[in-house]
Amino acid sequence: MTEQEVIEAKRLRRAARKVFDTQRELISADLGAAGIGKRVMTRMVDDGKLMAETALDTADRHRALVGAGALALTGWFLRKPIMAFAATLMGAGAVAQDMEEPDPEPATVPEEA
Repeated sequence: MTEQEVIEAKRLRRAARKVFDTQRELISADLGAAGIGKRVMTRMVDDGKLMAETALDTADRHRALVGAGALALTGWFLRKPIMAFAATLMGAGAVAQDMEEPDPEPATVPEEA
C-alpha cells in the first residue's frame, strides 16, 4: 500500500466515523426524549386502535354474519337450559324420570358359621 492510499484510507475512515458519531448522537437524543418503554406502549396503542377500526369496519360490512355468530355463541353458552326447556315442553322430562330403574338391593353375603 502506498503512502497516498494510506492517507486516502484514513480520510475515508475519519469521514465514516464522523457519520457514525452523528447518527449515534441523534439516536441518543431521540431515546432521551422518549424511552423504549414509552415507544413500545405508544406503538401497541396505535396498533390496537388500527385493529379496532378494521374490526368495526368489517363487522359493519358483514352485519348478518356477526349476528349469526353472536346467536350461535349465545346458544352454545345456554345449551343446557335450552335443552332442559325443550325437554319439559315435549314431556321428555317425565318420561326420563319414569325410565330410571330403582337401585337394586345389595346382595346379601352368607354368614359363615
